[in-house]
Formats: sequence, structure tokens, C-alpha cells
Amino acid sequence: METCKIIDARGQICPKPLILTKKGLTEAAPGETVRILIDNPTSKQNVERFLRDNGYPVAMEEEGGLFTLIVTAGGATLARPNAEAYCSPDAGRPHVVFIASDRIGDGPEDLGRLLLKGVLSAILETSPLPGKIIFMNNGVLLALEGSQVLDTLRDLERKGVGILSCGTCLDYFGRKAEVRVGSVSNAYDIVRALTDAGHVIAL
Repeated sequence: METCKIIDARGQICPKPLILTKKGLTEAAPGETVRILIDNPTSKQNVERFLRDNGYPVAMEEEGGLFTLIVTAGGATLARPNAEAYCSPDAGRPHVVFIASDRIGDGPEDLGRLLLKGVLSAILETSPLPGKIIFMNNGVLLALEGSQVLDTLRDLERKGVGILSCGTCLDYFGRKAEVRVGSVSNAYDIVRALTDAGHVIAL
């Protein structure tokens, strides 16, 4: 009968899941199936990279935000034993996407809007999702009635992404009443969100 070792790293952030994984692999018998339970997307990515760099083919299951990484213990010495080195200093701190325009780039406006629509759709399909998306300047127009990306932003909000629009910008355009997704924010909260982010992606 095949044995299975469970490494439960739920509720943990880096470097703890990496430390538990390294310890579990060291203790596992050769040929034993090891299942690593992780509910932090960043930690999942770091542990998966650690496993692959050490020559472990990784199978993954995901359900309700719980990731299960499945490997077969080899009993050999780890090629890259420094597990902690795989831990990003920003692990556990969600990234923020900052958008200051209703298009990407300085080229044709239609192309810029098409590119931004594509990027937001791609963000919806990526993991981990950003903690927040912040709109300033005419980027706030994307959160208004009639925006071509309104449905995508609503889907992101349903998945837990905070959508913040600059109140001063909305007042400038006189369109605060047209906001259809997320919340109207202020400079203080926006700066706090940027400061607290693991990293910021500016579009």
C-alpha cells in the first residue's frame, strides 16, 4: 500500500512553507508520495519553484483557494537546499496595479484601449490576483457607466480585488455619480495602499 506524507502549510507565509517542505522531503522515505497543502498563492509559487529546481516533477490540485502540490520523494540530497532563498521579501503582501489612463501607451487611442482591455482580462486569469487596482487621472473613467472593461472589473471585485478610484479625479470630470464598480477613494488611502503593497505594477 502506497504511503502518503502530508505537509500542512495552511495559514503560513514565507519562509515557513518552504522550511516545512524542505523538512518533509528530508524525512520522507524514497518513493513516498508527499502532498504539500498551501493556501497562500505567493508561497505556493515559491515552494513550486524550489521543488522544480531540486528535480521534483510537481502535480498540483487547487480547490477553493487551497493548493496541493504533489511530489514523489527521491531520498536524495537536495541540489538546492537553501529553501529560504526562494522566499520573496514581499511574500504575503499582495501587489497593487496602478492605472493612470484609460489606455496604454501614447500610440493610437483605439489600440491603447484595446491593449488595456486585454491586460485587465489577463489579470483576471492570473494568480495571485492583485490586492487592489487603483485608478487615477483619466484612468477613473474605466470604472464608470459605459466602460468597455466594466464587466472585467466587476469580476475582479467579486474575486476579492479592491477597486479604488480617485475622488479628486472624479470631481474634476464631474462624474462621481457614474461610478459602477469599486469605491471612491482619497489620496491618503491610495498612498497607504501603494506603501503597503508587496510591489506595484503601473500601467
